[in-house]
Formats: sequence, C-alpha cells, structure tokens
Amino acid sequence: MLKQRVITALVLVALLMLAITAGRPFGFPIFGLVMVGIVMGEWLMLLRLSKQTSIVVAGVMMFVLWVIDATSMARGVAIVTWVAATIAWLGLTGTLFATGRFPASDRWRFGYACLALLLPGACWFALVAAYREGLVFLVSIFAIVWTADIAAYFAGRAFGKRKLAPAISPGKTWAGAIGGALATLLLALVAIEVPQLSDSFFAVLDRRWSLVVVFAVTLILVVLSVVGDLFESQLKRQRGVKDSSRLLPGHGGVFDRVDALLPIVPVALLLGFAA
Repeated sequence: MLKQRVITALVLVALLMLAITAGRPFGFPIFGLVMVGIVMGEWLMLLRLSKQTSIVVAGVMMFVLWVIDATSMARGVAIVTWVAATIAWLGLTGTLFATGRFPASDRWRFGYACLALLLPGACWFALVAAYREGLVFLVSIFAIVWTADIAAYFAGRAFGKRKLAPAISPGKTWAGAIGGALATLLLALVAIEVPQLSDSFFAVLDRRWSLVVVFAVTLILVVLSVVGDLFESQLKRQRGVKDSSRLLPGHGGVFDRVDALLPIVPVALLLGFAA
C-alpha cells in the first residue's frame, strides 16, 4: 500500500509540475479544470447521484467554466463565485462550531449538490488567477495546506488528547489544529522576510496591507482547510464509504486529496485582492 501511495503521489506531482512549467499558458488551467471536474463528479456521487449523471453534470460544468474564462466577463464572474464560496464556507464553519457537525447531506441534498458545482468552480477560477500571478504565488498557497497538514500530524501525535470533531473525524485533535496554525504562521513570516519569496502570497499580502492582516488571513485559511477536510469526511461517513472514489491507487479519489485546499484558494484570492 505504501509503495502504491508513493508511486501515485510522484505521478501526480510530476503531472502538476509539467502542467505548471511546460504547459504555459494553458497547461495548468486545463489540469486544474480536469481536477475540479473530477471533484464535482465525486462529490455528486457521494450525494447518491448515479455515476453517469455525475459525469455528465461535471462535464457540462467544466465546459461552462472554460467558456466563461475565455470571455471578458471572466474576472467579474470569478469574484462573484469567490464571494459566494466564502459565504458558503463561513456558513459551514459556523454550523460546525455551533453544533459539532454539518447539516446532514440527506436532508440538504439539493443544497449540497449546488455547492458541489459552485465551490470547485470557484476554486478553479482562483487557481487560474493565482497561476497567472506566478509560480511562487501559486505554490505558496498550496504550502498553507501542506504545512498545516504536516504540522498537525506531528502535533496531534505528540500532544493530541482533546478531539476536534469526534462525531466526524475521531483522529483530529485541537493540539493538531493549533500546531498546524502555528507552523503556517511561521511559514508566512519566513516568506515575508526571505527576498527570494517576495512574490509569495504572504509577501504580496504584506505589501498590500500589513503583517497583522497577513497573520489574520493565514489563520482564517488554516481554519477553513480543516473545515474542508472535515466536511468531506462527513459526506463520506454519511454515504458509508472510506474514499470519494478509487481513481488514485492508494489515495482514494481526487476529492480526498484536495478537500482541505478547496476552501482556501477562493477565500485567499478574495481576501487578498478583491477586498
């Protein structure tokens, strides 16, 4: 299983790097569009839509997103989707903190189906916008999730006792979440101070606003990354499955790999540039 996971991860990283570096200007947007299209399909299937229906709906949405991005109204539509996605994720976050879980997918099936199209779509618009800002900028946003995940794992193993959301994911702890947040704040500080990272999300945000804003936005994004992870975990738990699909050997589905990234990219672009 470990060998399979490593091979799959290496292939995905290679494809991502190829799309970013060798496929300009359309390689990464196409790669990202395929990924979010798969996420849409997997999400719809978790809501008990048939595989055929999920694929068709996701395919139509991919076409719509690509057409919109090629028009003069792309920027305006992107910002509207970022605002809508931010409201949706903040609403889900508030519900989680208030009740310890999200609304049941069986009772909110239509609403969740709408979110299955809106939220990945907003993420794709944001990914494309971040990509056009530059490689360092894009990777620095990815690094928020990577840093938070790695630090949360080790902090949780070392100090984790109190569960964060036991009804959804018994493995996540408050210590892990706090450790992930602190590590990501350190990442932000390093990115601001290192001249070679002057084009990173954190450094650009610092120049536009201030260090206080950088730290506040970073904390919001870390919280949302945890919410995105927990949200998909509840969808899978209520569907009675371990993974969103079996598309990636050893890793499950694409949704499983990007659930924490899905909320933070549109919110990062909105808070950093549209505000």
